[in-house]
Amino acid sequence: MPRSVLILAPATDPHAAALDWALRQQGVVPLWTPSLPTGPDTGYAFRINAEGERLSGRVAGGDRFGAIWNRRLEDPAPMCAEADRAFVTWEWKLFQRNLFGLEGAYGDALWVNRPDAARRAENKLEQLHVCRRLGLAFPETVVTNDAEQVDALRKKWGRIVFKSFLMHQWEHRESGRKYAVGVTLLDERSELPADAIAVCPGIYQRYIEKACDLRVTVIGERFFAMSLRGAAGDAYVDWRPHGQDPAMRAEAVALPAAVEDKLRALMRELGLVFGCIDLAVDRQGEIYFLEVNQAGQFLFVEDMVPAYPVLQAMTAMLTSGRTDYDAAVPAAVTMEAFRASDAYAALKERVRGKAPDRRLFSLE
Repeated sequence: MPRSVLILAPATDPHAAALDWALRQQGVVPLWTPSLPTGPDTGYAFRINAEGERLSGRVAGGDRFGAIWNRRLEDPAPMCAEADRAFVTWEWKLFQRNLFGLEGAYGDALWVNRPDAARRAENKLEQLHVCRRLGLAFPETVVTNDAEQVDALRKKWGRIVFKSFLMHQWEHRESGRKYAVGVTLLDERSELPADAIAVCPGIYQRYIEKACDLRVTVIGERFFAMSLRGAAGDAYVDWRPHGQDPAMRAEAVALPAAVEDKLRALMRELGLVFGCIDLAVDRQGEIYFLEVNQAGQFLFVEDMVPAYPVLQAMTAMLTSGRTDYDAAVPAAVTMEAFRASDAYAALKERVRGKAPDRRLFSLE
């Protein structure tokens, strides 16, 4: 009988809901929780001595779990008197951080991805640092809050792009109009207000004259790469806002062996067994690394390229607890079948209070 799977994600996360459903089709009943459950009935005890170490309690380690999917880990929410909340919350938070950072607590369970590796991989500068050492091409980058530095990069390349470290959205108090910080193309006509740029650092990169984008979903040892273009075969500045455009062309592609080898080395260096890698292909065919999202959205890939069974692949990796999993699982699972299930209907009920323009399966 296969061991269970621990899914660390809130109840409203659609990817967690899809995998919870898919695992149950295989006879695996996962434990799905956003964090360590708290309260007097949890009874945690972590024992360590010269002979070994062992965890017992509500989310126990040892042989119980074959895989742990760190999808959207949250801080524990303890039940306590309000006067004690600050202290108790930090104690639970640090206990969880210590526990999940220790390899021995969960034996040989496969982490997807380990919390320490996940934190490191979310460092965009660390990603580029590793790429430079591996010889993986990426656009020239300047991170600055100095308008003169931005202007110098623009003069050198003519066109550059601005990116924020974090996706951010806000709403105007009076008009209700929604705004977002996203990828912005800057050229010789763009204003570069020094006072606005000085407010906080931003990421500025040489603009790649793209032939297309590549999205590479890495699930263990398997790579699922697809190219993305507009209706006329042209590339987007940022393809993600166009995810609902029916004219977007998505095609399965094979990566050049040398590029795939470097991407595998990048994943190893960052300690990741899962990740969504964005690449840009210029008009000469050169491939540039843009970023890797260690907890990116990936189930939309199956909708765009039905030949890529990414839901089944992730299910197989979690049930086997291995990165070199057999992609075939006893009960084949698809996104189409999930959307027709009671589990999907229940998910829609749980997210009913969310903003109406927020899609269940978004692109990031």
